[in-house]
Amino acid sequence: MSDRKRKRATENAGRSSKKLAPEGSTSPQSVKFSFVSGGGDWAPAIAVAPGLDLPTSVPLQAYKKPRITTGPRSTSTGRSTLSESELLLHCSAHPKLDYTAREESSGEADDLLRHYVGVYDPATGDIQIVPARKVTVRGTLRSTTIPEIRDESSEDEKAPPSRLAARTLLGEAFGTKKSQKAIRALTENAIVLRNSYQNSSGKSVLDPLASAVIDSMSQTSGAAPTREALQAVIDEAKPRPKANLEAETPADVYRIEDLVGAGSLPALKVRDWQTAVEANKDVQTSSKYVSRRLVTVVQSKNIMRLKALRYVLLLLDWYSCLKPGMKGIKKLPQREDIIKAVGGEITTSMLESLRKRFAPDGNMNKWAIDNFMTYVCALTLTIDLYEVDISDIRDDLRLETKQIVQYFQEIGCRVAKPTETEQKKLKLITKAESSTHKIAKLKLPLEFPKTRTIVPKNRR
Repeated sequence: MSDRKRKRATENAGRSSKKLAPEGSTSPQSVKFSFVSGGGDWAPAIAVAPGLDLPTSVPLQAYKKPRITTGPRSTSTGRSTLSESELLLHCSAHPKLDYTAREESSGEADDLLRHYVGVYDPATGDIQIVPARKVTVRGTLRSTTIPEIRDESSEDEKAPPSRLAARTLLGEAFGTKKSQKAIRALTENAIVLRNSYQNSSGKSVLDPLASAVIDSMSQTSGAAPTREALQAVIDEAKPRPKANLEAETPADVYRIEDLVGAGSLPALKVRDWQTAVEANKDVQTSSKYVSRRLVTVVQSKNIMRLKALRYVLLLLDWYSCLKPGMKGIKKLPQREDIIKAVGGEITTSMLESLRKRFAPDGNMNKWAIDNFMTYVCALTLTIDLYEVDISDIRDDLRLETKQIVQYFQEIGCRVAKPTETEQKKLKLITKAESSTHKIAKLKLPLEFPKTRTIVPKNRR
């Protein structure tokens, strides 16, 4: 047997590779080419529009003039007519733009190129090769005649320049680079002053270029947020409890139920404090703020205020258990350590509530610490009936006076020095004692700090 393999028979072996003419086709089998010399007055034009989105419905008016040539005229039969005349197409149908198409010459080798158009007649099968012109379409802003403003009283004498104009001229001539840059910026941005004029009715009207710029600016900046909307977004993201901006009284701005939480209120036990105060016993706490207000709040018979005071003590003890970390971050210790430091009155559910509110990931960064401080300040407002001496809570939180004042201002308070009546109430005798005390008051309408806009300095 032979080792040679036979070729496999292909399926299309008997099929011809030539294309068959479609059935019913009446097109001729041969095509005749003919050349039209000169082109005459009806020579076609090939138009290009670099950088323009030219609409197809633009009507173009044709104009022709004799071509100006410096050398001897071409005697070629193929270019005799096109070389003797120059074509110009113009359209002013657009409301603001004029389109002009003309034959441009760059003085390079491309000017020697010849362009032709083939016209095919399907009935006879003839193709005529016709010389064509190449034109370039340019778009220009329609110019508007700006009337000159003349002084009728004295046309011959020129008015002296104003003080501002004289300073501008001196700055352009002898000023520093920084001042010259500022003068150029003012000149470039003065769209209304430089590009406006008075029409026949005496009104100030912008020229087409400035009008087109202003229209495009209004379209792109129409969806831009307002200053009030930006301020509302910033206020919403600030680390502070959410205030009721529609409140009619200070008591409705921050409610104890919202600050403490409806789930934590039943877990706060205050019966032992009530029993001790009624028995004239001394109650010792780790907070100066809580100790100085305990008797007054118990005697007021207001259970919600008393539970808010208990919650403040719980927050202060919980905050003192945090361990310092890197870059000002505070870390939560183990749950058993917190229960041991705070006391047996705190429950597991309450510890979990504090972690979710102030330290979801077990750490407290700058934002979380500020959020905790503003919550404590809002709770002191509800306990002291919206007028707080901030010195006690400042000492408990171990803050500077400037810091605690800023926290109270962030929740809408107005902080000021105590008046004479308030000094007598606080039993402040000397000026030195009065200087360390400030009173934070929550009044309507609320006053929140506005976000400062920092203007960058011009780089040299």
